[in-house]
Amino acid sequence: KWQNAAEYCKESIRVLSELIGPYAYPKMVVADAYDGMEYPMLTLDSGNDPDYRGLFVHEIAHNWFYGMVGNNETYRAMLDEGFTQFYTAEGLRAIDGDTAVVDTPRTAYERKYTRERLAMEHSAYAGYMRDAVRGTAPPVNVHSDEYIYFNNGYRHVYYRTAAMLYNLQYVLGDELFAKGMQGYFERWRMAHPYIEDFRRTITDITKVDLNWFFDQWIETDKRVDYAVVGVKHRNKDAGQVIHLRRKGDMQMPVDLTVTGRDGVRHDFHIP
Repeated sequence: KWQNAAEYCKESIRVLSELIGPYAYPKMVVADAYDGMEYPMLTLDSGNDPDYRGLFVHEIAHNWFYGMVGNNETYRAMLDEGFTQFYTAEGLRAIDGDTAVVDTPRTAYERKYTRERLAMEHSAYAGYMRDAVRGTAPPVNVHSDEYIYFNNGYRHVYYRTAAMLYNLQYVLGDELFAKGMQGYFERWRMAHPYIEDFRRTITDITKVDLNWFFDQWIETDKRVDYAVVGVKHRNKDAGQVIHLRRKGDMQMPVDLTVTGRDGVRHDFHIP
C-alpha cells in the first residue's frame, strides 16, 4: 500500500509551497521505516495508505520548519514541531479536504460507531483539548524537556501551537494571516529566528497589534472558555438580553450567532 507514495509526496510539496513558500531543495526521498522522522530532503514514514498520509505531510513539512527556517527544536519546539503540526492539518485539508481519508470500517459495528475524522480537529484541537480540559496546558515558550509532566507529554507543543495558529488565523482573517506567515517564511528562510523574531515579523507585516494575543498564547497557560450563562426575555419589541461570561483566563474576540424563531440569523462580533 505504498503505490501512491511518490504522488502523495509530490502533492505535499505542491500544497505546502503554496501555503508557506517555495520548496528550495532539489529533491525529496520518502522511505518506508519503523516510524516517522524528518531530515532535509529525506522523510522516513511508517504505515501505509491512507493511514500514513498525515505522517507524510508532517515529515515533509519539516523541510520548511526546521529545514528552511532553521529552528532549535530542543530550545523552542513551538517554532519547529508546532508550526509543522499546523501545516500538517492545513496540508491534509488542501490535498484531501476537511474530512480525512481513512480505511473503510470492516465490521457493521465499526461502520455504525466510527465517525468522520476531521483533519483540523484530529491534527490540532483534539490533542490540545485533552490537556486544556484537565488544566494541564503549559506555556509553549519553554525548553522541550518541560513537557514530560503533562498529559500529552511532548506532543503538547505540537497541538497547543497548532491551536494557537488557528486562533491567530481567526483573529487576522484568512488573507492577512496567510500574508503574515508567508512573509515570516520569506524573511527568515535559511536563517535561525527566535520566538521574538516571529512575533515581531507577524506584527510588522500585518500592521496589527498582537501583543495581547502572543502574551497569552505563548507565555501563559491561560485557556479560552466563554459561556452563555443567561437569557433574559423582554417584551416583543425589546427582544432579549443575552449574558455571556468569560470563565477562562484568556481574553479573545467572540463571534455570537443568534437564530430567531423565524429562522433569521443575527451575527454579533465582540472584540
